[in-house]
Amino acid sequence: MKKMLPFLGVLSVHGSVLAAEVPVKPSIGEDFALPEKIRQAQRLDELKKQLDEQEVITRPKQQDNQLQLKHLIVQESPCVQIQRVQLDLTTSPQPKQDQQQFEFILKKLTQPKKHSIVGQCIGTQSLQNILRYAQNELIKAGYITTQITAAPQDLNQGTLLLKIYPGRLAHITESSQILSSRQLYTAFPIHSGDILNIKALDQGLENLRHVSNLVIDMQIVPAEENAQQQAGYSDLKINVQPYRKWGASLNVDNSGSKSTGEYIGALGLSLNNPLKLNDSLNLNLSHSLDDWEKDRNQSYYISYQMPFGYYDFGLSYNWYRYDQYVAGFNAPIHYQGESEQTNLNLSRVISRDGQHKTSLYAKAYHKQNKNFIEDIEIEVQRRITTGWNLGIQHRQYLGNAVLDASLDYRRGTGALNAQPAPEEQIKDANQNPLPSEGYARAPIWSGEFRYTQPFSILEQPVHYRLSWRGQYAPKILVPQDRFYIGGRYSVRGFDGELMLSGDNGHYLQQELSFNSPLPNTQFYTAIDQGWVNGRNSIPGKRYLMGSVFGARYYYQRFYLDAFAGHGLVAPQHIKKNG
Repeated sequence: MKKMLPFLGVLSVHGSVLAAEVPVKPSIGEDFALPEKIRQAQRLDELKKQLDEQEVITRPKQQDNQLQLKHLIVQESPCVQIQRVQLDLTTSPQPKQDQQQFEFILKKLTQPKKHSIVGQCIGTQSLQNILRYAQNELIKAGYITTQITAAPQDLNQGTLLLKIYPGRLAHITESSQILSSRQLYTAFPIHSGDILNIKALDQGLENLRHVSNLVIDMQIVPAEENAQQQAGYSDLKINVQPYRKWGASLNVDNSGSKSTGEYIGALGLSLNNPLKLNDSLNLNLSHSLDDWEKDRNQSYYISYQMPFGYYDFGLSYNWYRYDQYVAGFNAPIHYQGESEQTNLNLSRVISRDGQHKTSLYAKAYHKQNKNFIEDIEIEVQRRITTGWNLGIQHRQYLGNAVLDASLDYRRGTGALNAQPAPEEQIKDANQNPLPSEGYARAPIWSGEFRYTQPFSILEQPVHYRLSWRGQYAPKILVPQDRFYIGGRYSVRGFDGELMLSGDNGHYLQQELSFNSPLPNTQFYTAIDQGWVNGRNSIPGKRYLMGSVFGARYYYQRFYLDAFAGHGLVAPQHIKKNG
């Protein structure tokens, strides 16, 4: 085995190498198929994004109150000076617990030092203004069936008592009999007797629509007379149209590499609501089409996702294999490899309204990689890694524009027999330790930012899309964890056979799309840029710029995306077409 390793370094230069080359140490060995593994990881990330993409329910933004806080108090006579403001929830079955939900009303009215109503002289008109303002704030916060009033009281004591009648949920009913009671219970983070908030209803609708984009009609109506609840209760009535229990898709593209198959065929299967929990099960099978037996790659990806109120649980598994025959001295050499990856994730919505949604998530992952020459494993290239991620995701609607942003922190651990990287323990010919060339458990910060904005040019609709992704690592990374640019998933205009890499990096994609005279067809053009830096990057080989022009065609369930790219700025050895 040790005699083969220097030869592998020569082969990797002859075949698909990385533009930001890392010197090959005979004691470490270079993964010959690393570019193909990086490409597969990028394909997998793109597939996950497509499966995880979910519509966020929005509502028209509430117009700013014409009655601002600073205009609540007007000069009038008679009036009474107010020293304190209190909330009265004595009609609530849980007054202390419910008090916390409405504390924001007190803060709105009393905290701003410049416009606080405390210390002001309040008359009849001022009191009406205060009630109107407080009611609007309740609606803006989602409490659309909660009422606030000022009960008869003696204001001469200096205390303004605002009485709140919380609107509550009586029952959730589904008239079409398509959804089970279990689905309704797990979908909505609100149940019978809870204070009704439109944000909780929106979350429940999103969870229901997770199943095959259900078409749902929802109405909030007063509770039925025979309901045993008191006044202030409402029923949520839902009507659902029939939906497909399963789905299938076929996909063909040229996202592969020439060494293991450029054309990739994929079959996607989905099962909606298999456990009657608004869950989904997805299976994706892919195989190179160039040569079914030689120079091939194949993979399958299976994922399960289940929302539960404000939570979302996911489990996925990916298996990937490639085979490649490389010219040898006397006969072709069979080089192959396998990789497995298991992911477990849990997210929770922490804030939402009609214009934004923010979630926190935690993930755990386990990966294994093995490489073989003529069915003999190259043990020095075996990788077993385990780790976790913590992150935050945010979506914001800005008029007709949409902004998505995320921040992620990842770190490796020693769990599940995870192994340190061979690059961490390098020795010279005399077995003296050398500086490490990479750490398998190094922390990595990464972020994404996407912005889309429709507008018009010469009365023609145009769509602008910006996408940014970046990575920062305070410690030296192993090759699999570095940041790569060049290809359709980062900087378009390059075929991805050669890529630039570094421990740190980022890329920026900017695209304009516009309708064409052809039916169901959209043209687009884009400029992409990418930068890498850090110890594992090479001066003069840290920047790419590429362009692309393409067309997208939609017809019922058929979708075609055809494009041509050209590199604009790149090191000399990178081919400027993609």
